[in-house]
Amino acid sequence: MEARFLFPHHYKLIGWIIAIPSLVLGLFIMLGNFELDWLTVKLPFHYYFTDTFTFGSSKVNTDEEVSVLNLTDEVASVGTIIGLLFVAFSRVKIEDEYVSKIRLESLQWAIYLNFGLLILATIFIHGSAFFNVIVYNMFTPLLFFIIRFHYILFIKPSFEASKQLKA
Repeated sequence: MEARFLFPHHYKLIGWIIAIPSLVLGLFIMLGNFELDWLTVKLPFHYYFTDTFTFGSSKVNTDEEVSVLNLTDEVASVGTIIGLLFVAFSRVKIEDEYVSKIRLESLQWAIYLNFGLLILATIFIHGSAFFNVIVYNMFTPLLFFIIRFHYILFIKPSFEASKQLKA
């Protein structure tokens, strides 16, 4: 059975090259409010979908307003998502029915685990801290999938082989 909708095998390396720096950048942003100055842009109009609010009278001319945005968090998010997608959904060297089965089971397991943790977080975490949960929740399904898929496919067989050698 041919696996459809998978990236070529070499995309896995490209994915790691994109995902690791993006994840590190994202952690710096979340933990230290880090911004790269060269990713700051001035828009020649007022951007309404930002977290800063404009106070003043309704007579302010919006044509003269500008918005200053820093795109560091967007670059980190998009880079992390693209990198993790490449890692998660790149072919392995020998893509057979066993790998397809492990891929499907790992994806199902990752979704169950992710939404189980999200339900717990919804019950126990409140206020602005819940926003962090939602941000992390964008990436955890892919991370859980990658961890389980690679564990079952590559790491677990070596543990089983070493147990059989000792017995």
